[in-house]
Amino acid sequence: MKIELSVNMNNYKIDELKQYIDKTEVIKINDDLNIRLSKELLSNYENSLYDKGISNILDAINEIKNLNIKYPSNAKPIYYVYIVPDDNFVTLLNYPTSRSTKGGGKIVNCYDLDGFSSAYGVSSNIMIKQNETNIMEKVNGIHEISHMIHNMFYSRDRYLCEGFAELLPLYILDYEQKFRQHRECILSLAEEDILTVQELLDLEEKNEFAGYSLLPNASCSFDKAYVSSYLFVRGCINVIEEKYNINKIEAMNKFLEIIKVSMYMHQFLFFDIATSLDVDKEDLLTGKFMQYKGLTSIFNEK
Repeated sequence: MKIELSVNMNNYKIDELKQYIDKTEVIKINDDLNIRLSKELLSNYENSLYDKGISNILDAINEIKNLNIKYPSNAKPIYYVYIVPDDNFVTLLNYPTSRSTKGGGKIVNCYDLDGFSSAYGVSSNIMIKQNETNIMEKVNGIHEISHMIHNMFYSRDRYLCEGFAELLPLYILDYEQKFRQHRECILSLAEEDILTVQELLDLEEKNEFAGYSLLPNASCSFDKAYVSSYLFVRGCINVIEEKYNINKIEAMNKFLEIIKVSMYMHQFLFFDIATSLDVDKEDLLTGKFMQYKGLTSIFNEK
């Protein structure tokens, strides 16, 4: 008997990255980091072309490792980097062509069970570093690794994801004080440059979250939505520090716990955060109190 399918098969897409990963070589860099790459790219690794790129990733991992973050189920996941060919990185990584068609990196699904739930997918040319990494590139690198961490706790609502990925390098690891260009940009924000959580949710729903840079030719750290998300999450961390009389690392862990146990997303997830912090839900959703708290924290830094 033939069974008629009630689904539109045209909506099904083969996971091309998974097919690529299934044919790759695994290279153990150390106990914390593995990389995957095709046999065609293996010679680049053997000829040390990726050494600087790998070293930069290890530096970021080591800085984060010192924070002693406790993961769900007491897991000790391995960081995975998936290096893909330059000629089809857009397809394999589902990379937005509005950002680049020449090369790039982004967080992707991790297909290795001993790894984080996400891996860092990157085109080969981005891993080949010729010059020393500047502070903008360094913060952006830690930003990507930070996504792998928060995805172990939650992976929904972009304002939280991007806000946390900015929080970890800029506040928790103190790069805000070293990244003078970013600090000056933050402290010169006009009121209309700071978005409410509702405005951030609306941008995400319209798929227009990114693309409003406050500085030409700069990293995502200078995008208006990223800045507002960062200020919001930083404000939340500051409230937790005060509420429980704990340091910023302990407050970050507490924030991750709050998100991890929530059953919700979008506005309801936000309401869970507001409830945990004992703050007014509506004011926090449509106002800028928390963002200005984060901004004040930056202003008061010595």
